[in-house]
Amino acid sequence: MSKRVIDRLIQFLNYRKISAYSFGRVCQVANGYLKKQEKGKGSIGSDIIERIHRSYPALNLVWLLTGKGNMLSSSQEDNAPLLREDIVPYSLEETIISLKERIASLESAIRDKEKIIQLLESRSR
Repeated sequence: MSKRVIDRLIQFLNYRKISAYSFGRVCQVANGYLKKQEKGKGSIGSDIIERIHRSYPALNLVWLLTGKGNMLSSSQEDNAPLLREDIVPYSLEETIISLKERIASLESAIRDKEKIIQLLESRSR
């Protein structure tokens, strides 16, 4: 059993095959955040825990924080009732806003990649 929250978080990310880059983008943390935490040069604050919970609702927060119970939440899980009342579905409005933000981010990434492709094509001529 991992002893630190960051170790359990990394275990979850590896299990779900989520890159540090993807985690950083989704949870809106700085590039290198996970490495800094892993090296013990900081701590995961409650604001980041909230972002993790919103972004990865399948992750059992009791397990993340204490190491007790299962890594993944499940409705049949009786040994982690501590945060059950906290699990509420997102409103339609929140979901739409989140999806629009994600679309804008992806469109920006596409534009950046298109610029890189144009630059590389112009160099090869």
